[in-house]
Amino acid sequence: MHIRLIACAALALSAAVPAVAADLTYETPAPAAEQISSAYNWSGFYLGGQGGYSWSQTKILGSDENIDGGTAGLHAGHNFQSGNIVYGIENDFNYNFKKNDDANLEWDASGRARVGYALDRTLFFATAGVAAGGGKVDIPTAGKKDGILIGWTAGGGIEHAVTDHILVRGEYRHSDFGNKDFGSAIGDVGATQDKVLFGTSYKF
Repeated sequence: MHIRLIACAALALSAAVPAVAADLTYETPAPAAEQISSAYNWSGFYLGGQGGYSWSQTKILGSDENIDGGTAGLHAGHNFQSGNIVYGIENDFNYNFKKNDDANLEWDASGRARVGYALDRTLFFATAGVAAGGGKVDIPTAGKKDGILIGWTAGGGIEHAVTDHILVRGEYRHSDFGNKDFGSAIGDVGATQDKVLFGTSYKF
C-alpha cells in the first residue's frame, strides 16, 4: 500500500516538473536596434551670394545724408561644430546700388566670427567683427575724394540646410564704419549702415 502511494506521488511530481520548468524558461531579449543619428553636420567650407536692402547714413560737413537702396554681394566661410554649437568665420563683400550727390558708401565688406545653436538642419546664429566701407565724396566746392572707412559690424540670423549642400539664410546686421579725415576742405566723413540680407550658400 505504502509502495503504491509513493509510486503515485513520484509519478505526479515527475509530470509537474516539466511544466514548472517551462514556466521558468528565460527568453533572451532581442538586440536593441542600432541608433542612427539624423542630425545635420554643419562643419565645412561654404561659398555663396546674398542680396537685400540697406539703410545707410553718411555724415559730411556737419550734416547727415541718407542713402537707402539695394545691395548684393558674395560671402565665404568655414564652420566647426561641437554638439549643437556651431562656430566659425565668414567674410563678405557687398556692392551698394544707391548713389547720392555728395557722399556715397559704394561698397562694404567684413571679416566676422559666427556662433550659433543648431536644431538639426536649422541654425540660429549671431555674428560680429570688423567692417570696411568704400566712401566717395563729390562736392563741387571741395572736390572729389575716395577713402576706406574702418569700423565694426554685428547682427544675427537664421540659416537652414535645404539639402546636404544647399543652405539658405536670412540675416540682419548693423555696421558703424567710424570716421575718416578726407582732407582740410572736407574734414571727417562718417558712415553707418543697417541691412537685411537673404542668401544662398553651397557647402562643400
